[in-house]
Amino acid sequence: MIVTTCLRPNDELTKKAKKIASDLASKEIKRNEYSLDELYNKWKEPILVVGKQRIEWYEHGHSLPYFFHPNSSVFRIRRLKNGDHDPFCEACLLTSGDELLDCTLGMASDSIVASYVVGEHGRVVGLEKNNIIAYLTEHGLHTNKQNIIDWEQITKRIIVENSDYKEYLYKLEDNSFDIVYFDPMFERNIESSNGIAGLKNLASFSDLSFEAMNEAIRVARKRVVLKDHFKSDRFEKYGFKQLIRKSAEFHFGYIEK
Repeated sequence: MIVTTCLRPNDELTKKAKKIASDLASKEIKRNEYSLDELYNKWKEPILVVGKQRIEWYEHGHSLPYFFHPNSSVFRIRRLKNGDHDPFCEACLLTSGDELLDCTLGMASDSIVASYVVGEHGRVVGLEKNNIIAYLTEHGLHTNKQNIIDWEQITKRIIVENSDYKEYLYKLEDNSFDIVYFDPMFERNIESSNGIAGLKNLASFSDLSFEAMNEAIRVARKRVVLKDHFKSDRFEKYGFKQLIRKSAEFHFGYIEK
């Protein structure tokens, strides 16, 4: 991977690109007037572009870059503020002060909603196996701005760990979190959502396992929760009680402690 800037960067962006390259143990390349194709033809590596508004990850031959954005969390929090329900929060039985472990963080949309609900006395930890996604998500959580009261406090409370949940769960003590949450990535998921299409070449497609489920049950105080396609066999396979939503493509399921 190489790190560069947008065209005609200022000094602040140039310094930022140098820091990001150092953080990710990558090469920082001056953009000059080169196009992304020209940079790729020279270096033959994916490109991380530090821009004025956001950081974007480009892979040659793929038209959609990956960059952090909060997805559905913004309008979901607005709905919660208006007294509406949220299926994710209901499946997790989330309340103020709860502690949630998001084993498949990605863009952190569900973790952002969870952070709003659990509040300053709660805790949300998000695990992301891919170091690029983890870095961009953590950066986005600290820099993204939305017209929501306390937005910065909501997003900055989320602890991002660049870790594989299969290893992380084993290290935790029994009953470490109220909720352990899984939203595994799979092809149908990506094809149905423009918002995460840029993840396709970075995301992990490793499946769940009985070993990981047993560890999640051990770690959870209240529930283990799964989000998956309504036709998925994971609900029955791992013993989740599937919450049917007739008009929804994705369902939640839970294992009660």
